[in-house]
Amino acid sequence: MNKLILFDIDGTLISGAHGHAEAFAIAFKEVYGVDASIYMINPNGMTDQQIIIETLMKCGLDKETVLSKINECMRSMIDYFKSIQPKLNVKIFPGVPEILYKLDKEDAIIGLVTGNLEPIARAKMEIAGLNEYFVVGGFGSDAIDRSELVKKAIKQAKEKFNFDSSEDVFLVGDTPLDVSAALKGGAKPIGVATGSFDKGELADAGASRILATLENIDEFIDLLD
Repeated sequence: MNKLILFDIDGTLISGAHGHAEAFAIAFKEVYGVDASIYMINPNGMTDQQIIIETLMKCGLDKETVLSKINECMRSMIDYFKSIQPKLNVKIFPGVPEILYKLDKEDAIIGLVTGNLEPIARAKMEIAGLNEYFVVGGFGSDAIDRSELVKKAIKQAKEKFNFDSSEDVFLVGDTPLDVSAALKGGAKPIGVATGSFDKGELADAGASRILATLENIDEFIDLLD
């Protein structure tokens, strides 16, 4: 299977990854001296860097000030999340392990495209026992714009595995921003309505391939063909 399949994490592969939102709040206080929550905005589908910027600007900080300390903020988030990782659990959505196993056995290249900072993304996948499947990726620590993460994952696949078929890149995600990033970044979006958005909203964003869940492996594989 000469295909590159990229997956979002939260709302697509797993749910219930507690600790991530708290990591933002702790870093906001530690680095910027601001009491703030990501739920002051709608963070669904945003990269972590974008969430940092949007939340703190909502609190009255200017973008230049936020960016001047954003690397320190991300380090604080990572340190906190890693410190609580041993105590965390996640819920893996039905069908996910089976799909990843099948794709791996058919020699597809599997990767992550997520707004999560890479160490946090990898920690979540370690908790879920799925990290070994994802050999390339684009993460929220790499760029603010989500479409750039898609491009990075494709570039990694080319460099590491000589992948050269732009017609066979797919991005599986649960938000309109996943769909938009796929279209801008050079991938075919597959919407999955396991998060906060329904099939209609994913279709409106531009997804022509949409699933209610990832439970039906054959249905998912058919979309790749």
